Amino acid sequence: MIKNKVSLYEISKTFFIIGATGFGEGMAIISLMQDYCVNRKKWLETDEFAHGITLGQFLGSFAVNASIFIGYRLGGVKGAIVSLLSFLTPSIIFVIMLSALYMHFQKLPSLQAALKGIEPVVIALIVAAAFRIGKNHFKSLEPVIIAITVIILSLIFNLKIFIILILTLLYGFITVRFLDNKEVK
Repeated sequence: MIKNKVSLYEISKTFFIIGATGFGEGMAIISLMQDYCVNRKKWLETDEFAHGITLGQFLGSFAVNASIFIGYRLGGVKGAIVSLLSFLTPSIIFVIMLSALYMHFQKLPSLQAALKGIEPVVIALIVAAAFRIGKNHFKSLEPVIIAITVIILSLIFNLKIFIILILTLLYGFITVRFLDNKEVK
């Protein structure tokens, strides 16, 4: 079901801007998507955005999957295709250009220094995005315990993301199905 009908032009423009201005890895892009689609344009609620991000974790690049999810919710199949193409086009162009430049200038010490300087910024953006997405979900002890457990499973036991997601899906199913958690229904 399409939540808010948004023009394909508006979807295209927004995802082209996100694709052209979003730098860094997945969560940095997700933060930018949240800023545009949840905070600025109010196309999605934070919970629905978080659900789309969760679903996007299962297959491939979750920033790409998130763009498809949002596009679909706003404009159906056409919206999904437009958001995907609009999101990827700037990246494809930039990566081709940057690859050519990098191959030519990769030995320059100033380029190496600049790339090292960007790394902490990207990490900070990822942490900020995680806090923004998660701040509304930590209103009781249960999500805090789940988050800590996931961090331990990931960092200490090196459990794959897919396995962690399956385990948390099972936990959610058992909680709702057998413990009758009325808050989730």
